[in-house]
Formats: sequence, structure tokens, C-alpha cells
Amino acid sequence: MTTLKDTVRIDLQYSAWATRRLLQACASLSADEQRRDLGISHGNVLNTLYHIYDADRFWTDCLVADHIPPLYEWVRVPAPARLELGELVQSWPEAWAKLDRWLESATQDTLSHTLPFKISRETQLDIPRWQVMRHFVNHATLHRGQIVGMLRALGNAPPNVDYMEYLLP
Repeated sequence: MTTLKDTVRIDLQYSAWATRRLLQACASLSADEQRRDLGISHGNVLNTLYHIYDADRFWTDCLVADHIPPLYEWVRVPAPARLELGELVQSWPEAWAKLDRWLESATQDTLSHTLPFKISRETQLDIPRWQVMRHFVNHATLHRGQIVGMLRALGNAPPNVDYMEYLLP
């Protein structure tokens, strides 16, 4: 029988796998192509990858800290001006490892535990941790799809990052 923890773990493993494949594909782009404004998502490949990375780290930190800051206090962090793809390739695995370490000790109760999330000064949601995790997997999937489109627009064949591709032997 598949547990909630198993389901979330598979989702997270898929997301990391798909992102690794995309990072490999983006490594074949020139620095100019990585930064070319294509008018999609966060403008270019590198900024969009950074956005996914930053969100993965943010949500992991929220889970580990057992706290989501109020939405109205969030500050969008743009990609550093001199960001290089290699920095993301090197840094991302630590973000995944941090989440893996946290998930390893998580129980069904841990995953079902709700975190208060103030979406405005007047409105609060109580969101289960497993839904936070599903959110950032889906967020990454959305933006990976946009990067697939960017790769095509740049004349490159993108990797298959579909969930079913991940599940196939």
C-alpha cells in the first residue's frame, strides 16, 4: 500500500530528476542563449531556472522551520545579475538533500500537520505540509514546461521531462 509519504517522495524525486535533465539540456546553450529574453515566464532560461530554484529553497525552508511567512511580507528575489548555470547545477542538489533529510524523519502526522498561511492581513489558510510539497512540485513542473518551450524557441530539442517518462524503466 502506498502511503502519503511514499507519494510525496515520488513526486519530489520526479521533480529533481526532471530538473536535472533540464539543467543538462540548458548546459548546451551558449551564455547568450541562456540570457536571451524570449518573453516567456521570467524572460529567459537562466532567470526561470533561478526562480524554480529559489522557490524550492523557500518552501523547503518553510517546511523545515514549520512556518510560512505571511504572503504580504514575501519579497521576490530576482536572479543575481551575474548568475551562471553552473552555480545552479552545483547548489540545487543541496536544496534537494535538505528536503530529503527532512522528509526521511517525517511521519504521516508530520505531513498532515497544517501550517498557518496568511494570504492577507485578514485571511489565513491552514495548509497541510504535504500540500505545500505538492505545490512546489507543480510550480517547478509549470516552469520546466516553459523552459522546454524556450529551448524549442532557441532551436534546441528539449529533453522529455514528462512524469510518465520518469516512471518508465
